[in-house]
Parts: sequence; C-alpha cells; structure tokens
Amino acid sequence: MSEQRNVSGTAFVIAEFRAEESEETAPLYNDDIVKLFLNNETKRVADEIAQTFPLAKEMIKLRTKYFDDVLSNQILLGSKQVVILGSGLDTRAVRKSAESVTYFEIDDGATLQLKEESLKKNQIPENVCYIPGDYVKDDLVLLLRQKHFNFELPTYFLWEGNTTLLPKEDVIFVVKQIRDNVKSFRLSFDYMSDKVISRTTGYQDINDYIDKYESLYVPWITGFETIEPLAKELGLNVIENFSMAELHEKYRPNRSLESNFFKFYFVCTLENL
Repeated sequence: MSEQRNVSGTAFVIAEFRAEESEETAPLYNDDIVKLFLNNETKRVADEIAQTFPLAKEMIKLRTKYFDDVLSNQILLGSKQVVILGSGLDTRAVRKSAESVTYFEIDDGATLQLKEESLKKNQIPENVCYIPGDYVKDDLVLLLRQKHFNFELPTYFLWEGNTTLLPKEDVIFVVKQIRDNVKSFRLSFDYMSDKVISRTTGYQDINDYIDKYESLYVPWITGFETIEPLAKELGLNVIENFSMAELHEKYRPNRSLESNFFKFYFVCTLENL
C-alpha cells in the first residue's frame, strides 16, 4: 500500500472491514463510499489481519453502527458541526450529510488528501473542512480556530479508534480542551477496559490475544475501568455507555457472542452539563 501516499495501513484495514458489512444480506449499515479508497492489495492485507485477529473485524463493524446511529440522532437534535478526530478514511461526511451541518476532519495530510482527491474524482459532493495535523501536539483548539470552527454552535465530536493508543494524560487533555472551549457539545468515543491493558480480565485467551496483537502492532496503553469516574472528574454527563457484548446482543440477536473480549471493549457518549 506504499503507493497510496504512505497512508496508514490501519486506515485501509478498518475501511475494508467497514466495506465488507455492506455486502451482508441485512447489513448493520451501508457504506458504498468507502470502496473508493480500496483495491486488491488493501483487501489482501485486511484478510490476513482478519485471519490473525478475527475479533477486530466484528468489533469495528459494531462500533461503526453505534457511531452512525448516534451521529444521525445528534444531527436531528440540532448539532450544526461535526468534528471527527483521527478520521482516517471515515465516510460519514458523505453518508450522513445534512443541510446546514459542517464536518471537520482532523488527520494526517496524506490520508485527507487521498480522501479528498478520491471523492472529487468520482464527483461526490461533501460539506467538509479537512484539517491536516495532530490534534494533541498541534493543539486541537488552534487547529479548529484556523479553519473558522464556530465554538458557539452545538457540536458533535466523534473520536473513534484512538483512545487506547494514546497516553491517558493526552486523552484527558483532549476532552478538557473540548469542554473548556465548546459551548455545547456531545462527544462519543470507544475505549478499552484497563483490565485488558493490565492482563487482569481473568481470561487467558484475552491475554494471549493482546500479547499476539502487541507483538505485531503498536501496544494498547490506556484503558478505563468505567467511564463514569472520568466523566465526573471532568464535569461531564454520561449519556450512554455500552460494552461490545451489549451492542452485539442488540445488533446481532441471532448470532452467538464470539469472545469474552466483547465484554471489555466499550463505546460511550458524553455531554457537557
């Protein structure tokens, strides 16, 4: 995938997993746009990872469905801006476009350029402001201000697939920046139980899975036992908090749970009080 502008291989793998769901007879969601970024090489790599780490594919599909639903609901409730942190090859700015709603996507320049060029080439309109940069190191508020983000408008922040890879102080820093600068917002993100990070879930298969994953990829370094204490500390309200096991039961009622791992991976939505 080097010919694709050095875009993170992870972005393509996640995109492949998302695209696969659209081929189901009764898909959780439809994402035909994401296929524009994919090719035989990205599919080959994704298939290899799925064989090695089969749980990853289903968890990405479940969280995609959850965040899609929350986003749609937030737009109906009046959010005028949507900020996607570490957006990768996310296609929601197209799939969930709405009149008078502006999207802001923050990621590395190569990823955003590939996406923008692919959409233009296929004449797909989008109401999105691409912001190349690192939302931690480059100062999230500064990045948004430079692109005329309106801190007074109701805003929905989507932060998918990032928190586990960041130091805990950076996770807290990002949330504080949003809390201290945006007048009205809701924020959704996924997170891992700290028991997974510390290998204390009580399930050896989970420990083995994490050991194998981290031997091949970047380590997972941050988890939370529950999200409520963090939200309380930051003066935020927890609107929703679900484990992947709960989402699986809701979205896949006729399928058996694949692993206990689903009990230790969560999605949540917070709001300022």
